[in-house]
Amino acid sequence: MGRPKEECMLAKADSDDLKISMVMLHIIVTTAQKLGIDIQAILRQHGIALDLGHITQSTIERRKVLAVVRAVEHAAGNPAVSLLCGEDYDFEYTPQVKTFLMSAATFREALDTVLVVQRLISPALLLDIEEVGDTAVIRMHMDRVLPEEDERRHAELVFACLKTIGNRLMRKSIHPRSVHFRHGRAEIAPLYAEFFCCPIVLNAPHNALIYDRALADIPLPGRFPELRKQAAHILDQQVADSPLGDDPIQDLKRLLAQRGDLLHAPLERVAEALHMSARTLQRRLAKRDTSWVRFREQILFQMADQDLKSRRLTIDAICDKLGFSDRRSFARAFQRWAGVSPSAYRKRYLP
Repeated sequence: MGRPKEECMLAKADSDDLKISMVMLHIIVTTAQKLGIDIQAILRQHGIALDLGHITQSTIERRKVLAVVRAVEHAAGNPAVSLLCGEDYDFEYTPQVKTFLMSAATFREALDTVLVVQRLISPALLLDIEEVGDTAVIRMHMDRVLPEEDERRHAELVFACLKTIGNRLMRKSIHPRSVHFRHGRAEIAPLYAEFFCCPIVLNAPHNALIYDRALADIPLPGRFPELRKQAAHILDQQVADSPLGDDPIQDLKRLLAQRGDLLHAPLERVAEALHMSARTLQRRLAKRDTSWVRFREQILFQMADQDLKSRRLTIDAICDKLGFSDRRSFARAFQRWAGVSPSAYRKRYLP
C-alpha cells in the first residue's frame, strides 16, 4: 500500500538534494591523499570528475559528497575521517574568505564570515550562536533530515573546521568547554576527546560547541580593518556571482534555525525579519514553486520526523518545541503530513 499523497509530497521535499560547492569535495580529496587512499578510484566509482579550473563555480549534490566521505572512512578504517577533513581545510580556493576571516578584530566579528561561507561553499551550514551566562554556544542545525550517521559526519567536519579556525585566529591552541553531538556512538568518543581536548557529550539535544564567552571579544593578533573591508567588497561580488546564488529557501532555513518563534508567524513578520516586503518574499518563493505556508509545513514535518525517529524527546516535548498549542493540534497536523499519528510513526522506526 502506497504512502498518503501528503507524506509523499513532504518526503520528496526532504529528499531533493542540496547543491554545495565542489570546494567541499576537494577538502575530502586532500585528506584522502594524505591518508594514502586511492581517492581517484572512489571518485570514478561514484561518477565524479574534478575540474580545478572551475572549482569555485562548480556544484555537486551533497549526497554524492557524503557517499565519498563514507567510502574514505571505510578505506581508512577511521570512523571519524571528517575530523581530519575539517582540520585540513585552509581556504585554498577561496583566499578572499581566508583574508576576510583572518583580518577580523575579534572572534565575534570573525563569526560573521560564516555567513559568507554559507553562500559560497555550503548553504547547508546553518549555525546559530547564543550567549548563556559565561558561555557561548555555537549550535549546528541541519537544513533537512539526514540519516544519523551522515549528520554525525557533517557535524564532525564543521566542528573540526571551527576549532582549527579558532586556533589560527588566536595563533595558539584554544579548547572548547565541551562538544555536544546528537548521535550516540560511544566508541568514537575517545577520538573526539583527543581531538577537541575537552569533555564530549553524546545523545545531546543539539550538535553544539561550547566556548568561554570571554573569548568572543578578545582582540585578535591578525586584526586589519582596512584589509578586511577590501576582502568584504570582493566577497560581495563573488556571492552575487556564485552558482549557489541568492536562494530564498536557504535564507528562510537560516532564519528559522535562529528564530524558531517565526515558524508560526504570518508571512509579513517573516519577510520583515528577512528585510524585505511580503510581496517580494512571495514572489521569490513562487519562483521556487512553493509558498510560505507550504514551506513551513515541510520544515515542521522535517523537524517532527527527526525528533520522532531519534526518540530523544517525548511527543509532548516535540509538540511544545514545534510551537503547537496542544498535543491534539500537533497530532492532527502530523496525521495530515504523514498519514499516521505521531505515536504510530515513532513505533515504525523503533529498533
